Amino acid sequence: MAVSEAGDVAGSVTGGCVEPAVYQSAEEVLAGGPPRSATFGIVDDEAFEVGLPCGGEVEIFVEPMDPGVIARIAEAVEAERPIAYVTRLTGPDAGRPRAVGRDPDAGGDDPVAEAARRMLALGETGVVEVDGAEHLVTSLAPRPAMYVFGAIDHASALATVGRFLGYRVTVCDPRGIFLTRERFPDADELVREWPHEFLASAPVDERTAICVLTHDEKFDVPALKVALGGPARYIGAMGSRRTTERRRARLLEEGITEEQLARVHAPIGLSIGSRTPEEVAVAIGAQIVQVANLSRREDRAPRARV
Repeated sequence: MAVSEAGDVAGSVTGGCVEPAVYQSAEEVLAGGPPRSATFGIVDDEAFEVGLPCGGEVEIFVEPMDPGVIARIAEAVEAERPIAYVTRLTGPDAGRPRAVGRDPDAGGDDPVAEAARRMLALGETGVVEVDGAEHLVTSLAPRPAMYVFGAIDHASALATVGRFLGYRVTVCDPRGIFLTRERFPDADELVREWPHEFLASAPVDERTAICVLTHDEKFDVPALKVALGGPARYIGAMGSRRTTERRRARLLEEGITEEQLARVHAPIGLSIGSRTPEEVAVAIGAQIVQVANLSRREDRAPRARV
């Protein structure tokens, strides 16, 4: 939530519950007061007054904005480069902000920046504790990539679901006759190339979702071999149980280990009795969300300590 000196407000922190109290604090900080934090919750006498009669607790930090830091962030967002806004929450330097990019700065690095980059790699926002001081890391990252292999009806439905979930969707297939904008109106990119050749040079990080829908070994096996050599958070492959077992055997013959194969969700999608391409796409999208949320819990605690 941003408040200007003219009293303009953009955004919100709770959807309206405690905004009046936060707005008052923002005015005081704009008038020259120090950065401050405040906690509102049902245990407080002011809970009803600030709009939290249903329970819960929210901690708010109010700080003045640094024009230089905001300019750097705006430039990175415009260029679709990942960047994190980091502000110290505790100690004498509370409210001191900085911008941290994916790559170390030329002047060296420090534990706070390192912690921020780990959060940024996952696209996560949260509080980290470094050397006894708490820092809020707000990750601003481009849309994660979803690579869909196989220009079939299921891929068209998945492109729609993927875009709805906030992914940048690329559909790849070497058969150009099927790879048309009319069939894939919601895809961000259409690529006519063999899946494994495309994936060998495509950007893949810890937020990437790879969906192999070709269910043809000459496409599937090479593509999965490349996918399993990268850090993609989600890898799924379509096919019947018989097709899955046959593909599994082929991958083992190709040198893929059991540990690597455990990363592949096959048959792809949650088991919800899907029949139509749209229902299958919903099942795949739900599984991608499930995997992402579980990995976030495993990767870090709500307040990570360094």
